[in-house]
Amino acid sequence: MTVHRTAVPMRTFQHAAASRDVAEAVVVRLTFADGGEGWGECLPRPYVTGETIETVLEDLQRVIWPAALASGACASQAGLAADECDRRSRNAAICAFELARTDYLLQHVESLSPEQRTALFGAEAPAGRIAARVSGVLGSAHAAKALRQLRLMRLYGLRDFKLKLGFGEREDGELLRAVAGKLGKAIRRGRCTLRVDVNGGWTAEKTPERVAELAKVGVCVVEQPFYGPAGRLVEVARRCALPLMADESLVDERDADVLLAEPRRVWWNVRLSKNGGLRRSLAMARRAAAAGAPFVLGCMVGESGILSAAQRRWLQWGPAPRFVEGNYGRFLLADEFTTPSMRFGYGGRLAVRKGPGLGVRVDEGKLRRYGEVCCELEAPSARAARSRS
Repeated sequence: MTVHRTAVPMRTFQHAAASRDVAEAVVVRLTFADGGEGWGECLPRPYVTGETIETVLEDLQRVIWPAALASGACASQAGLAADECDRRSRNAAICAFELARTDYLLQHVESLSPEQRTALFGAEAPAGRIAARVSGVLGSAHAAKALRQLRLMRLYGLRDFKLKLGFGEREDGELLRAVAGKLGKAIRRGRCTLRVDVNGGWTAEKTPERVAELAKVGVCVVEQPFYGPAGRLVEVARRCALPLMADESLVDERDADVLLAEPRRVWWNVRLSKNGGLRRSLAMARRAAAAGAPFVLGCMVGESGILSAAQRRWLQWGPAPRFVEGNYGRFLLADEFTTPSMRFGYGGRLAVRKGPGLGVRVDEGKLRRYGEVCCELEAPSARAARSRS
């Protein structure tokens, strides 16, 4: 296992919790005894899962690698839930390792039995096409800039939009008037949708009042209006004119258990890096779908082609999401260390990747340009075999 820390320049993106112009990630490469390899990635966020780059690096070396060697199984099967003492999530770290393992397994998917594929991905075979389309995300505190983003996105055929709010009452008001004013007629005619994401910028007490204002301009759902446990979100959602969406309040299965109390009032935002990789996020989405809870397949701001390619594979194996966010590629990043570009096409369309594994190749020259190797670990059996040879 080789672990890289990367920092790729990106176009400035703002929301209530952060402003970013660099995408910082942890990239994992697993090299197997047969010479094959797989790549994985995560973007840890302290305000999402409680993880940082540093904790992910530590967990990969001290927890996930030893557990995977001991079990001979994928990390998501190796009992890697948060320790009962610290309760800290390891979802991002598990995602990076599990995607690398999945990348390798998908290169040999034809050799897996239907039962094995169902155990891994929840289905015997992937869909041959991706029907869902990517949404445009408006990430700026300035109304003029948000309108420029919206104009370009509409010219590119996008029809679903997410507006970031939570910057302050004045800024939020200007953003909402500008964007809803441009989209109002299309929303009323059913030609586009508008949802908002507050990233915890409001209080629970003020949320019902502010949601009522959003309902008047055609907003369909309000994502994470305040930070709090899943139970608190359910409680407030019962008093709101629109459904709320759980993002930071939906990290693990315990949160999902709570949210199932109101499957129609609380939507779910499922993300690979947040929810522990491909397998865990697929299982979570299937729980939502079975309960009738609408869900979104989201992403972390600044994902490289590794996570974008994994998202496309997810969409082949998983249930249909209400909306999709991701595969922004060079629309958001200033450069990429993967090929081909995983940027979505006109109208938000996503083509199925035809290559093996996740369907993307890592350019190791660019990976060295934008990152550094933090550690390299080798299984004892591999060291012993190398010594004998």
